[in-house]
Amino acid sequence: MAGGEHMQVHTMMLGGLEPSYMRKLALYLTSRLGEQVTVGIVDNPCACEDAVKNTVWVGSEQFLSEVRGKGDDLHCILLSEENEADGSVFRYQSCEKLYQGIMFLYRQMEGIKPEGVALKQKWLVFTTDQDIPSLMAFSTVCAHILRETAEVLYLSFSECTGMERVFLLEEGTDLADLLMALRESGIAGLDASVRRMAEMDYVLPPVNPMILHEIREEDITRLIQAAEQSASYRYVVVMVGTSCCGIEQFFRRAYRVFHLTGRGGLAECSRQEWQRFIRLCLGERQVPVEQIVLPDVKMETCGEHLIHEWTEGELGQIARKYLAGDGMNRPEAEEGDL
Repeated sequence: MAGGEHMQVHTMMLGGLEPSYMRKLALYLTSRLGEQVTVGIVDNPCACEDAVKNTVWVGSEQFLSEVRGKGDDLHCILLSEENEADGSVFRYQSCEKLYQGIMFLYRQMEGIKPEGVALKQKWLVFTTDQDIPSLMAFSTVCAHILRETAEVLYLSFSECTGMERVFLLEEGTDLADLLMALRESGIAGLDASVRRMAEMDYVLPPVNPMILHEIREEDITRLIQAAEQSASYRYVVVMVGTSCCGIEQFFRRAYRVFHLTGRGGLAECSRQEWQRFIRLCLGERQVPVEQIVLPDVKMETCGEHLIHEWTEGELGQIARKYLAGDGMNRPEAEEGDL
């Protein structure tokens, strides 16, 4: 399932709504849930006798009343006409918002637990001693490139990166909400907090940056465990611009680290201190750490289109060279590399 774990329930049925609305929502849910969950549209629940107890039913109040007449303890999610209705999802909003609302209620259903399917993941950590916005641009481009071959999850542990405004992202559940949910419920699915941009999944950075200084080491542990139990993410890209408690755990899982730096004496002094910090986090692990000096990142207007433009431009060319891991073709001199 894209952005989450394998489910014990493998079918989600939509019903009781306008046909065009259900087709659009079904297509979106299919793209987000992946192969592990079959999403369908049904006019009559009676036609699905064998799937009744293994299905999440999503639809109108009338449709769900027919479903509930077939048995007890069935999993139903109401798409409500009224906003803010308790225990339901407001019908008239974007597909992404509907997906998040549906997955939030899905996770609250008793008896539905992730199966904890293990997947060998590759974690990439991006840090900087210079410019946080440039780090955000470069790391998102790298994540976008990696998404060409496999599913990617992007996480940002930095203050005021500009990501929300640069890509014109919708407000909603952010990293702070996700960490709180994991703190309250233990290991839980990421689905209700994960969004999609340019075919890659991400968690919105914390709206209140002070939350990064309130994070506990066990919060990072739970987040890592939840990501590692994902059934789809091949790569996890972590942007580290704030050294919050427990952040060293990301470095301990990284198979590559990318460090953005600058030129000149001031940059050199800062870079050396970051070298020491990164090596302290890595411990005895021999992990490649690339030092990168970027050109100015250009943008004229905001929007999701920027990630495509950057990927096709100079920033994307640099990112591809480093991701390829070909030391002979690296765009910057190797002197001073970690």
